[in-house]
Amino acid sequence: MKRSLLICLLLLCVTSCLWAQTDLTWIRTKEGKIVAVPKRAVFHLNLPKTIFKSYTPSDRHIIEAKLREFTPNLTAPIQFEQERPMDMMILSEAYRPFFNPYTPMLWAVSPMALDFNEISILPLNEQASFFASGQQYTWPGVGGLTRMNVGTTWQNDRVSFSVSGFGGRYYTPFNPSPMLMGGFRATAGYELTDWLGVRGWGQYVFYEGDEKRNPHMLLNPFYNHTSVGGAFEFKIQEDFRIGVGVNYEYNPFNGRMSPQLLLFPAGRIGSFQIGP
Repeated sequence: MKRSLLICLLLLCVTSCLWAQTDLTWIRTKEGKIVAVPKRAVFHLNLPKTIFKSYTPSDRHIIEAKLREFTPNLTAPIQFEQERPMDMMILSEAYRPFFNPYTPMLWAVSPMALDFNEISILPLNEQASFFASGQQYTWPGVGGLTRMNVGTTWQNDRVSFSVSGFGGRYYTPFNPSPMLMGGFRATAGYELTDWLGVRGWGQYVFYEGDEKRNPHMLLNPFYNHTSVGGAFEFKIQEDFRIGVGVNYEYNPFNGRMSPQLLLFPAGRIGSFQIGP
């Protein structure tokens, strides 16, 4: 009897150990059935800590500063591996064809696609300024012109004066190969009253080739011509005037100065005057 009781206790202990180590939980239902349900497993994961960097959005000023790094340096040696600026933010439109991969296509579509007209003014002091400008014009079937102009202006109260020199190349149907041109120009002005001023100008131009046999050059007002003249300017607003005067332009056909009546708008950017 004692032996049977001892064997029952040992079997009960073994059954308890096996019950504790199993992954199933035995549940009795309302119908009296015994159902095995898996126990909830608890996992302990030792994951390494991840370092996150905060994101700082770039504003337009930072983007523009980065793009300026691609601006070509004319004083440095040429580096052919230099990247192109993606948005064409360069100092001058004259350089744009060198950075635009679509330049051959644009030139094939329109011969005027690469034309430009720029001006830059550098104040030297309160009375004097240095200016530089560049233009390129193309007239299909008629000709074209590439010109650079540099000079200085001076103004003191009612008196103003400017002198400049220019040079470049031109071509017409009479000279398909570009030829050189150049000259100089001077203007002077004086304000008689608060609403009336007087201004005079003169320029001398020389062209490579026979100017007398090139009517396309003479009939094109965008070409520089040897001339002298003067005008009265009436003030309409602070920076806008209307000028009336006469201009004498040299005609190489008859060797005389031909008069031309002028009616033109005029203005001022700083100490730099615009007009005829």
